[in-house]
Amino acid sequence: MKPGKPTTFATLPKDTLYFGLPGNPVSTMVTYKLFVLPALKTWQGDFSVPETIAVSLPESRNLDPRPEYIRAVYNKGVTGNQCSSRLLSMRDANILLQLPARSDGVSQLLEGTPIKAMVIGKI
Repeated sequence: MKPGKPTTFATLPKDTLYFGLPGNPVSTMVTYKLFVLPALKTWQGDFSVPETIAVSLPESRNLDPRPEYIRAVYNKGVTGNQCSSRLLSMRDANILLQLPARSDGVSQLLEGTPIKAMVIGKI
């Protein structure tokens, strides 16, 4: 996935969960939202799934070979440069646009394409 490389998960003795998160700040924040937070909630008995909403892709995007999570502000657009070391892209983001991995049949999504977005902040 992008951002989020490398990410590691393991179950250690005594049911200890181990998460190895990437070093870039945005990669760490995104993988925390996608994997660590839901695991901690489940561990506490909260079996809810992260909220997702339907949105229109605010701009055309070439797809990466990996699934991609784009930081964005609901009804405003992408939060600028999406480099995984660019912490500023997370500051105002309240959704993560979920883009699929590139396939033989699909290498680009056009502006306006319906996609899912994971809610990560107040909308």
